[in-house]
Order: sequence, then structure tokens, then C-alpha cells
Amino acid sequence: MNRRFWENLISLYGVHIASYVIPLFTLPYVARVLQPAEWGSLAFAEAYSIYMTLVVEFGFGLSATREVARVRDDVQARARALSGVLGAQMLLAVAAVILTAGLARTLPIFATRGRLIPGALLLGLSRAANPMWYFQGIERMRLMSILNIATSAAAAAGIFTLVKSPGDGGLLLVLRGSAACLATVIGFLIAFRKTPFLRPSMRRSWEALRQGGSLFLFKGSVTFYTTANVLILGVLTTPATVAWYAGAEKIAKAAVSGIWPMVQAFYPRINHLFASDRERAAATLRASAWLIMGVGLAAGVTLFAGAPILARVLLGRGFELSIPVLRVLALLPPMLAASHLFGIQWMLPLRMDREFNRITIMAGLLNVGLALILARRYGAMGMAVSVACAETFVTLSTVVALRRRGLDPWRPVKATRTPQGIPDVLDETVAGARL
Repeated sequence: MNRRFWENLISLYGVHIASYVIPLFTLPYVARVLQPAEWGSLAFAEAYSIYMTLVVEFGFGLSATREVARVRDDVQARARALSGVLGAQMLLAVAAVILTAGLARTLPIFATRGRLIPGALLLGLSRAANPMWYFQGIERMRLMSILNIATSAAAAAGIFTLVKSPGDGGLLLVLRGSAACLATVIGFLIAFRKTPFLRPSMRRSWEALRQGGSLFLFKGSVTFYTTANVLILGVLTTPATVAWYAGAEKIAKAAVSGIWPMVQAFYPRINHLFASDRERAAATLRASAWLIMGVGLAAGVTLFAGAPILARVLLGRGFELSIPVLRVLALLPPMLAASHLFGIQWMLPLRMDREFNRITIMAGLLNVGLALILARRYGAMGMAVSVACAETFVTLSTVVALRRRGLDPWRPVKATRTPQGIPDVLDETVAGARL
């Protein structure tokens, strides 16, 4: 872990600040201005924007980062990857706009929140197209980190200045979407300064979609069983119940998000080392285990112990029922830390995409099934329990999947069956990477 690694890790925490900490800083003000009922509608629109981000991002944050990390010294290969992702996302953005227009015409729940949907769509598409994946792959993220912080801070300033009444939820989304759009445009301009611009073609776009397909299933499954919760509550319960759950979920996600920059920093490094230096890959896996699990456990304990204070300070009056929900969601940081470690840091570099997809799809089905039963009867608390059960299932299943391949996370491996596309001598790498 050299100087570049630590610089990129700090940069990713800068992106974390822009994506989670700055919006969390505006949360007390927004929750008090909009009030629980209107804030519940805003949470529904934001959840929809996340789905649009998922559709257009299409797993490129993992698949394209993995490919760029492997060919980062080849300028033309990087240019082809950038062109392919750009073309693919243009096609997906058109599909997302058509889908949104169709839903707005056919579903009553969208009609009642119609004024929020344009801002939600702008926010979702802008976040999806951000080329951070490219800078992550080449491990040059400092400038993009500064850019994301600056635009997010500008959006926060606009919220404090312009959002003054419960009817301003749509304006809030437009402000955040405009900031994300600006960061995306400038990011591409920076990328093309040192990488040749290749006009997107159908062949390169299709290749990017093909490579991202399996990881789109993974990210789609994860997003489905994490974001669908707010949408399900919006259908089954009242806006106030949605607000109680969404408030606790936002705080929990802010804590969980502290893990993700470390995962992102290690991910391209591990992929690159698997192809070039297996001994260093083993050392990097050991380091990621200690850091990621340590932060996850600390975040979980902090959420559980500090739930009353966090709810009172960040959400304010009317959100007292978010406290027990937040204590259940305190299980998420350690569970997600473990599943990220075993899944993203082990299974994906070893090309175990199919197994990982199967686990996350099953977790999504489990979460939705429990949510339809528990949320209808127990409201926000029932939804929190279903999410905790799904995340626990993912963690346990990744451990089982690794052990079936002879990749026991806790013991040295005498022999392994090598996944397709990975060098035959990876047994010594994984054996050295035990926790």
C-alpha cells in the first residue's frame, strides 16, 4: 500500500463526504422544513432516483473499474473502455427517460408525486454517469474528489438558501441533480485530457454492456433489497411511517458508507495485483480485512449506543419512532463490512460473479418476502428486521461459497479449484490472505 493507495483512499473519503456527509449535514434542516409527511414523499422520489442510477450505471462502477485497473498502462485500451461505457450509458439514459414517462402516466403513486419526479430523474442520471469509475481504475482520484465535494457543497448552500417550505421538495432534488450533472460533465472533460476521445460505437457499447451485465445483476439485487424498502413502505403504509424508517435508514447508510471508500480503494489494487504480483495481492487482502471489519464493527456499536442522540439531533421532533428502527439497523455496518470483504474483495477478483449474483438475488427475494409480511403488520420496525435478516444471509452465504471452492477465509488452503480466467497458482495467494 504505497503513497498512491493512501492518496486515493483519502480521495474516496472525500467522495464519501460529498455523497453522504454533506447531505446528512442538511438533513436536520430539511426534515424540519418539510415535516414528516412531505419528507416521506421526498424519500420516495429519492428512492426512485437511486433506481434510475442503477439502470444507467449498470454495474460499470465494478466491471469497468476492474477492466481499467488491469489495462491502466495501455492508453488506447483505456480510451476504448471509456468510449464503450459512455455509449452504453447514453442508450440506458434514453431507456430510463422513456420508462419514467410511462410510469408517470400509468401509476397513481407517481401521479401524486409528479412534481418530484423530474428532479429525481435528473439526480439519478447525473450520478449514474459520473466517471469516477475511470479515475478509480487508474488510481488517480484526487481531482475528482475535490470536484465532487465542491459541487455537493454548492448544492447544500442552495438548499439552505432556497428551500423554505414543505412544497420545496422538488427544488431540493433539482439543486442536487444540477450539482451532480456539473460534476459529471467536468469529470469527463478531465478524463479526456489524458485519454484520447473515441466516438462511442454500438460495438464498444455492447461490449461494455456485456461486461457489466453480471455485476449489474449484483448491484441491482443489492439496490433492490436496500432501496425497495422505502418504496414498499410507501405502498403499504402512511407517509409518516415511511419518514420514520427513511430517517433511520439515512443515518445507518451514512455510517455504512464509511466502509465503501476502503472497499473502492482496495478493489482496483487487488484486481491489478492478481494479474501481476500474487504475493502483494495476499498482503493487500490481509490489510483490507483488518481495516474494513474494524470500521464496520465500530460503526455498528456507535449506531446502537447513540441512536437516541442521533435521531434527536439529525431528525428532530416527530421522529422518535426512528430510534428503535435505527438500533435494529445498527447490525448493517458489521454485516456489510463482512459481505463486502468476502464478496467484492475476494469473489469478484476471482471471477466468482455467478455465485455472488446468486447470493444477492436470493437475499433480495428474502428481503422483499419478509418485508411484505412484516412491514404490513409492524411498519418501520418490521422493515428494519427484514433488511437485517437479508444482510446476515449475504454474509453467511459468501463464507459458504468461498469454503465450497476451498477458499476458507479463516484457514490456509492446501489446494484450490481455480475459477475460470484466474492463474492456476492462486492457491498460495488465497492461503496467505487468511484472516
